[in-house]
Amino acid sequence: MGKLDKEQEARMAGMAYALGIAEKKEIDGLRKELQMRGALRVGLLIDNDRLDKAFEILATTLYGNIMTTALSALADSEGFGEKRLRRFKEAYDHKSMCLVSLDQYAEHFVTFEDMAIDLKKRYNIDMNAEMIASNQEVIDKGRRVLPNVIKLLEHENQHEAADVLREHLHEAVAVW
Repeated sequence: MGKLDKEQEARMAGMAYALGIAEKKEIDGLRKELQMRGALRVGLLIDNDRLDKAFEILATTLYGNIMTTALSALADSEGFGEKRLRRFKEAYDHKSMCLVSLDQYAEHFVTFEDMAIDLKKRYNIDMNAEMIASNQEVIDKGRRVLPNVIKLLEHENQHEAADVLREHLHEAVAVW
């Protein structure tokens, strides 16, 4: 009997959580929340703030691991010295910023899929563009609002506030 009570409590908590999202973000917001949590297999015990923090930590860790591996491989297999390794790191960081930067319409200048297709065309290196494209939606979650707010602030001559948000945006994506 106790198990049913806990299960019923969990269902009621889930319904209350869904109602709160539907009230704030309407049905489309609830649908997006369900899709995101389903794609990431994240339950309700982890709120969005904790999820965002976990994503930031994961992104920072992945960047560090990938950069360390790439620099080590280039040094060992290609004989790159300090100067060429630094140039590679700068080029990688630049490409990464291009991937996460959005234009004034909150669209990507370039996507992971674009780069994967280019690598396949130019060098016959298959990076599985379809799988990479399917991940873009999760990566982009919630990022398209901030550039529009920045444009609105600039339009209202609130340049200092726009600069603060722009800096926050750059800090948030610097881990890529």
